[in-house]
Amino acid sequence: MRSLLHDIAHIEFWVEDARVVAECYQRVFGFDAIAEAGPETGLAGHRSIVLAQGDATFVVTSSVDGSGPVAEFTRQHGDGVRDVAFAVDDATQAFNEAVALGATPVEASAVAGLTKAGRTIRGFGDVVHSFVESRSLPSFFRPLSATSRATSDVGIRSLDHVAVCLPTGELDTVAEFYKRVLGFEDGHAEYVETELSGMNARVVQRGPIRFPLQEPLAQNPTGPIAEFLTLNRGAGVYHLGLLTDDICRTLHGLRGKVKALDVPDTYYEQLPTRVAALDVPMADLREFKVLVDPGPGGILLQTFTRSLHPRQTFFIEIIQRKGAVTGFGSGNIRALFDAVEADRIALAANTARG
Repeated sequence: MRSLLHDIAHIEFWVEDARVVAECYQRVFGFDAIAEAGPETGLAGHRSIVLAQGDATFVVTSSVDGSGPVAEFTRQHGDGVRDVAFAVDDATQAFNEAVALGATPVEASAVAGLTKAGRTIRGFGDVVHSFVESRSLPSFFRPLSATSRATSDVGIRSLDHVAVCLPTGELDTVAEFYKRVLGFEDGHAEYVETELSGMNARVVQRGPIRFPLQEPLAQNPTGPIAEFLTLNRGAGVYHLGLLTDDICRTLHGLRGKVKALDVPDTYYEQLPTRVAALDVPMADLREFKVLVDPGPGGILLQTFTRSLHPRQTFFIEIIQRKGAVTGFGSGNIRALFDAVEADRIALAANTARG
């Protein structure tokens, strides 16, 4: 693909209630609501709110009357990511090139919010990719006043990666699609198997755009990835990695607003044997449930939050790269699987007692 994909322009969520979801991202994750559109501004049938922090931009869109493509999407998948939009020099050229290479165009009946027919292709499942020339908003969006700003941000600098769940057997097909149609390249591959579950994973990337792709194991199709596919009713965005320069500062700002997946104490007891030089206090790592992984060129620190979505599907990862400009915490993946599985067992036990 000749057209240059610079970065991810925005992530658009299709949700049941845009105002409720926007307020959650403001209150919990420190995003600012910067613009809004609806029937009163010229966006027929829908309401969209734009959220921003650092270079990360989210758009949340809902139906105003329970009809149309957004309502249909949420009935199928619940609240979730619909559009991972790419910033490009020429949206028409990028769209035409992608279609010529085998991408499927998104029809006009399946667009809303910032997603536009003639500039959008299908990705995986019901997730699409729009091509965006400028981050400036359409004229039907109106700026929101300073009273709509978050009390303070929590230090999110940008979007680091988009993690994707795929049904068993689709991993290689989807990875090859991104390579052939959009000029992505292979990153690393992972294989994880625990007593309860496992996954195959491949990373595809183009410049700063990174997609870790994951599928359940054919011989053991249970666990976190399989559970997401069941609750989401198909492939979708599993989580977004949000990049910070100071993970402890960010997690301090999130304290009391969202919980991290639990990490066993034995993880931190064994950590000094895995990471020789660590300039973050062990007490902070334990308190904020931070996982640490030495990677190419440095250290990666990450925390996985519990899902705030009604179906317990999509969640947020907070990540800091101290010199580790690539990788996604390979040494932590087993710990993440163990933590998610333990969290699900505890949740089921609490539900049974309650």
